[in-house]
Amino acid sequence: MSSIEFASLRRTDAGTELSIWSRLRTVLFGDRIGLTIFLGSLCLFMLAWRTTVFITDTYAIANGLYALSNGQIGITEAVYGGHLDTPGMTAAGGRTIARNYGAIVLSLPFLVLVESLDAITSLRIGIAALWSLLALGVVVQTRRLLDSDAIVWAGSALVLVVFASNVVFATPLDDGAAHLSALQLFHMTVAAFGPVVLYRLLRRIDGPRMGVLGATVYVLGSPLVIWATVPKRHVLTATVAVGIMYCLYRSRTAETDGPIRRPAVFRAFAYALVMLYAWVHAPEALLLCVVLAAVDLPTAADNSPRALATIAGVSALALGPFLVTNAVLTGSVVTPPRLLSSTGPAVESTAASAGQSASGRSSGIPIPDLFLSVLRPFTLLGGELLLGFRTAFSRPDDVFLTFLRSGHASGTLNNDNTEAVNLAVLESAPILAATVGVLPAVWRRRGALALPRRVLSPTRVVDSFTVLAALGVCGLYLSRLPLHAQVTVRYLFVLYPLGIYLLFRTPSVRDALDQYLRLFAWALAVTVLLGGQLIVVFVALSVNGIGEAFQFHALLALGSAALLAAWGLFGRSDGWFGRVGAGLFGVATGLTTIFAWLTVVEYYALGNAHALPIVRYIGQLLELF
Repeated sequence: MSSIEFASLRRTDAGTELSIWSRLRTVLFGDRIGLTIFLGSLCLFMLAWRTTVFITDTYAIANGLYALSNGQIGITEAVYGGHLDTPGMTAAGGRTIARNYGAIVLSLPFLVLVESLDAITSLRIGIAALWSLLALGVVVQTRRLLDSDAIVWAGSALVLVVFASNVVFATPLDDGAAHLSALQLFHMTVAAFGPVVLYRLLRRIDGPRMGVLGATVYVLGSPLVIWATVPKRHVLTATVAVGIMYCLYRSRTAETDGPIRRPAVFRAFAYALVMLYAWVHAPEALLLCVVLAAVDLPTAADNSPRALATIAGVSALALGPFLVTNAVLTGSVVTPPRLLSSTGPAVESTAASAGQSASGRSSGIPIPDLFLSVLRPFTLLGGELLLGFRTAFSRPDDVFLTFLRSGHASGTLNNDNTEAVNLAVLESAPILAATVGVLPAVWRRRGALALPRRVLSPTRVVDSFTVLAALGVCGLYLSRLPLHAQVTVRYLFVLYPLGIYLLFRTPSVRDALDQYLRLFAWALAVTVLLGGQLIVVFVALSVNGIGEAFQFHALLALGSAALLAAWGLFGRSDGWFGRVGAGLFGVATGLTTIFAWLTVVEYYALGNAHALPIVRYIGQLLELF
């Protein structure tokens, strides 16, 4: 790790190079470590890539991309799913449309890439070649960071062996998979930027060592691998939230390094991210926008008309695609397709129902239609938040099932006798239990917590946004949770990167990992390599069905979470306390890694539809059930 830290401080990675590639690398990834994290994350996600539908909502956006790529706004042919009444389909203007048009449009370049690979060679071989190129990129960047030629030779040989194995075991993919594959590649790419941005944020706060650890824990200690390849909004929301946190931090620091030197630009970028994300999922974008404004405006050093006009102008430009899409599809610039009635069997959301009833004028007060249209999303959001927080007090059992304990093996069947699998938040990422270490840290510093008159420190601003965003997301969805077959409470996925950031802001966690990094690494490696084998053997011999397997993983996770929580409450990282904490942290991260990879390779192999043939072959060898 010391060699990585030394290499990361080179001036060539600090923006002093004048080449276009160096500037682009600095803007997108920060430095070579950030680029390596991006390439490595993308390689891992492609290993977990299954070229088939995991959630039925995907049929709608896949058909939407197919229609748009053929120059049609409405969906007239169900290439995916076989019919036009799948969840997510919406009727508007006499035609059938999809949702998440932001993801659909932004996936078009990836569709060109997929179709190009398919034209050059078979798509499965093209995907294997693309993975091999990315893996070689990881090898080259790692060699430059560690300055070791042995890494190049060993890594290149390993990549060549894997590519040859993929060619040997390759079979043709199903016809017509290009649009689904493009959507998956887009979501994987955005998901890979999440660890990069988290690394850049923690690197600026606590140095590159903590940045690398934070990115590693996000990739291995959360269900990111499970959801990165699924064309749903959850990983997009997480990356956008972390991006807002990074922009907030940079907007509060008067730094002059890099190609972007004005803090006001980063402040405008934060709002632009939110507005652009509205193109994908307007309700969550509105929530993030309200939280951002609530944190940013009272704490900003400059709220002059010029600064606010800059933010408004950039926000309007970023919101443009959302407004234009709404006008074309629904006839109203402020009504996204998500608020229209669904043509599929899915139950209409509370927000949509409330929105339709809120459009009337029951009070008789002559309020302009435009004002009502602009006000309506905020009233809907306020109603959802109030309902969610009311649920937290009126239905504590549901909150317990959502966050702490999902259930037991005897209660894992739906009404149709299909197994309902759904781990709670803490069962999915037991490392989050260590966030209780915030309590003793706050208690010890209670005398120094006086609120400044106006401007908070950059880290306090980001901390405030993180806490409020987490509470807001919980309020938005608590009234609808728990649901069956969420796997890892996917609606609350954004809590994982937010929680990991708070972990590394907790002094006891940060100090323990910094002092005993090798112990953490060894605990993680032993848990994955040795513990993974023991878990596979136990599941194969003693577990009957995926429901029981999930509950077995849940019990393991809760055991490690309980130990981490007990350690965190001591709030100490010196001596044996630090060693125990680092070891527990490594074990908890390893348990999540094992669960995530068994889920994508074995539990939900989806007919062995893995994009990389070697992973598909391994999945066929396991056959645990």
